Amino acid sequence: MDERLKMGLRLCWKAAGTLLGHLGWSKLGLVVFGDGPILSSKSALIPPEAMLLALALRARGLGMNAILMLNARREHELNLAREEGLAFLREVAGGPEPLYFGALTEGLLSSLDRVKLSLDWLSANPGTLAKLVEDATPLKRKIKEVDVSSLEALSDFLMDKLGPPSFKEDLTTRVKGADKYQAAADALSTLAAFVTPTSLISVGLRYAAKFFSLVRQRRKEEYRVFLNVWKKNVQEAYSTEALSAIVCEGDGLGALRDSVEHYGLGVVVHDVIGTLHELFLPMLISYVAIELGGQGSLLIVDGVSYLAKLGWAASMLVSLQDEAPGTRLACYLPTGNIPEYEALPSMFYALTSERAGIFDMAPKFVDILCENRSAAFRAALLRSLEVAAKERLSGHLAFAIYDVREAPFLKLVKVKPGLLARIKGKLKRFSQGGT
Repeated sequence: MDERLKMGLRLCWKAAGTLLGHLGWSKLGLVVFGDGPILSSKSALIPPEAMLLALALRARGLGMNAILMLNARREHELNLAREEGLAFLREVAGGPEPLYFGALTEGLLSSLDRVKLSLDWLSANPGTLAKLVEDATPLKRKIKEVDVSSLEALSDFLMDKLGPPSFKEDLTTRVKGADKYQAAADALSTLAAFVTPTSLISVGLRYAAKFFSLVRQRRKEEYRVFLNVWKKNVQEAYSTEALSAIVCEGDGLGALRDSVEHYGLGVVVHDVIGTLHELFLPMLISYVAIELGGQGSLLIVDGVSYLAKLGWAASMLVSLQDEAPGTRLACYLPTGNIPEYEALPSMFYALTSERAGIFDMAPKFVDILCENRSAAFRAALLRSLEVAAKERLSGHLAFAIYDVREAPFLKLVKVKPGLLARIKGKLKRFSQGGT
């Protein structure tokens, strides 16, 4: 393993102990600015996966069963869809094999054992599926009936409810946000996955913005192309074959249940955020929490900010303990370049209101976190973030801890290598002729 990663893991291990703290909380928010490395210096590298895995391992060491759900669509050198990233995950986890949730049938991730949603669970929770489909569709649609009696029925339902409107319909009244001069972030990002060709998914928001422009100008022949792409994407994403990789008729959590029972740790890698399969992720989180959570368990969810696009997902995460009493929830919350989803402010506030580790954040989230708090709290937060940033520039890890009981006025935490690591570093520099 790279020496920078080794040092980063040492720092993560120490930081994770502080982040977990007294364990008197039910929700822990881990707040960062960008969705890339938390620390990248000459001496240490900390990708988000390392911090979240350290948190899971420390929790297991404290007697908890930990379930970690990681986003494989994060673009960086240790992306979990690449061999290097998956090898790193296996080496650090030290036992449990990572499991996959997604629709891929080829490539590295598809070779892993899977977790899946159960048709029985979907049948028992039709209201959940209906609400998520309403959130996920770019159209103004109310779902009254849900048929999940079989995989074929589910496929027909999703193609019907998430498919495009007819070419003859007035799209300005049917498509969410099309009647507004500037479409809301929810509408724009929801539409992007539907109308963007698969080969150009990285520019999805631009495609969605162009579609809105054409609809408002009523340039029908030009937006007909977008509707055809929309139909093709939906047919491919929700075909029976594609759904069979995500949904099954039996127990979809068997491999995860075995991992948790045997190792006290389960790791799920998914690649659905920002895709047409994204609506299944909050259902999986709920399914896992209800079936495998409970007293003494910790569920760690990566990339939670992106799920605020789906209103039901935001509500579910905030009230998770109602469905799975005793389950602790830790959420990784990137704040930079996140669309202004309607549900995001209230979700962010709720997930950080008990305990939070704050590494950095986008300015607009400072206002959210400081709502109904004093000017002195805001000043303490900004001062702590400034010091933490300077520490990171020096190659050290630092963050602010907020705890409603223990640190209501914030506490700055500086994490530095242990004495042995510092001595080794000095000896190495000395042997290389440094000072």
